[in-house]
Amino acid sequence: MKSKMISRCSSSLVLALALLSPELASGTERHFGFSYESSVQSPGSAELQPWTTVRAGRAAYYSNLGARLGIDFGIAKHLEGAFLWNLSATSEDVQAPAAAAPARLSTTDFQSVSTRFKYKMSDPVADALGCALLVEGSYGPFVAGFEGRLILDEQLGSLLLAANLVGGDFGQLDRRSTFEGMAGASLAAGYFVTPNFVPSLEARSETLFDSNLDSSVVYLGPSLSLSSGRYWATLAVEPQLVALKGASPSRNLDLSQNERLQARLLFGFQL
Repeated sequence: MKSKMISRCSSSLVLALALLSPELASGTERHFGFSYESSVQSPGSAELQPWTTVRAGRAAYYSNLGARLGIDFGIAKHLEGAFLWNLSATSEDVQAPAAAAPARLSTTDFQSVSTRFKYKMSDPVADALGCALLVEGSYGPFVAGFEGRLILDEQLGSLLLAANLVGGDFGQLDRRSTFEGMAGASLAAGYFVTPNFVPSLEARSETLFDSNLDSSVVYLGPSLSLSSGRYWATLAVEPQLVALKGASPSRNLDLSQNERLQARLLFGFQL
């Protein structure tokens, strides 16, 4: 009788610990708004991912809403692919040469279609460090370019860490096909309060350049991640912290090529 009670207590304890212990992100679940993690979809699985990114606050009035609809799918072990559709709605004040005051213009455009591949080289739990490579190409009526990203992450108990190194080249095809290089990096740290709730802090730099270095800024802000069953959601809000290059006159921020605030809301739904 006593042995049965001990066995039941042991089973209950194991189950409770399993429910309370932090879990690594499954598939393409993202705990940070702008930083990627090394996990990938299992072969044959798929996920619908709608994104919304808000950029607001320049020297003159500026507001941009970027919408992205993606389908992520597992191709093979450690290899994930995605197709994404990108739209943009912008409202800004524009000063015409002969006008006495700026005019507010609003546009909504289908920007491009993107293809993305991510390959996981090591796992953040089984190995000393998680590592993945990501490449993405985009082409459409208004935007064309590519991005490469080195992803590093690690889970230490309830603490989740991630670092990204980013480089690429993007151009506005409606502006005489001018292309501009981009480089950046991000550092993020999150904490599993529960297996389904992860608050985090993320810092990232963005540098734009052509023949000369045009702009280099740093963003810093919090993220909140929630997951439940077959879906997850992540919200990140990041104000511009400082402009390392290209600061606007009498400011320590770049409000000509970058925004005072960037925010992103991500969803994932298993298919």
